[in-house]
Amino acid sequence: MQVMSKMVLVFGVLSLVSLGAFDVGELAKRGDKGFKPVVVKDWSAPDEKTIPNTMFGDYVRYGKALIQETYKYIGPEVADKKMRYAGNNLACNNCHSEAGTKKYSAGFMGTFANFPQYRNREDTIGTIENRINGCMQRSMNGKPLPESGKEMKAMVAYMYWLGQGVPIGAKVEGSSLPKVNRKMIMSRAADPIAGEKVYKENCASCHGDNGQGVKREGKANGYEFPPLWGQDTYNTGAGMFRVIKAADWIIANMPLGASNDARILTDAQAYDVAAYINNYDKPHPIKANKDKDFPDTVVKAADSDIGPYSDDKNRHQHKFGPYQGIIIPAKK
Repeated sequence: MQVMSKMVLVFGVLSLVSLGAFDVGELAKRGDKGFKPVVVKDWSAPDEKTIPNTMFGDYVRYGKALIQETYKYIGPEVADKKMRYAGNNLACNNCHSEAGTKKYSAGFMGTFANFPQYRNREDTIGTIENRINGCMQRSMNGKPLPESGKEMKAMVAYMYWLGQGVPIGAKVEGSSLPKVNRKMIMSRAADPIAGEKVYKENCASCHGDNGQGVKREGKANGYEFPPLWGQDTYNTGAGMFRVIKAADWIIANMPLGASNDARILTDAQAYDVAAYINNYDKPHPIKANKDKDFPDTVVKAADSDIGPYSDDKNRHQHKFGPYQGIIIPAKK
């Protein structure tokens, strides 16, 4: 009887584990702010000529400059060592294209209006300053900006100016990333070998055969085309290191000239090339304490490649898919 009870207990635990995958509906529930958000369509960037010639205007302009040329002001090669906050020579602009104004490129048009917000990576309510410093420590492989410092205030001021007229909590069309085919990622794994072919045909001409990018001459001058792996790029804690997240960004932004309305790659190509550039044979700086990310596994990003997990899938499947049994879609 005791043996049978133990078997039932073990089976029950395994059943719970298999049902404890990433729950999209639960994540949406935790992000609920208690009101139906306004949807803003046809957003366009405000005219920079309207930035006032005041201290506020100076901060807005500096914030934009920091995003476009991060390496020039707070990069690892700037002359003033106290200003070396970024750990690589990338720019925020490399992902948040056109200084955060390009649609479907992780734009900033609705950012200010949507903080504070629930953040599943930390399982807490995060501020806009927390979010910026998350990028500083991950995508920029650096250290946090002082929250009361000029650089942080300038970035926030720019996002505030950019979001003028956007209601609190509004959903701005184009501010989020599009999604590569979710049926595809549920049914098959991303293929780094197929992704290598995509990379050679569509990416290597800019980013280099070895993902090294094209660095401009001189100190603190950044890259013409950023590196995709190596020690001068995003670390393993960055969103771009996650295959689904990278594929969602790539589909609407790469190769150069692509947009969400004029895609160049197929969903399958974006998915596979994301796996190729983030494969384990491609070195990236290591994010310390990455195992502390997503402390509640019920809302842990499906493509996080560091456990613990509350499903029965291994690290390799979390990294590359297929995501059937890892993602629980939201109920319609």
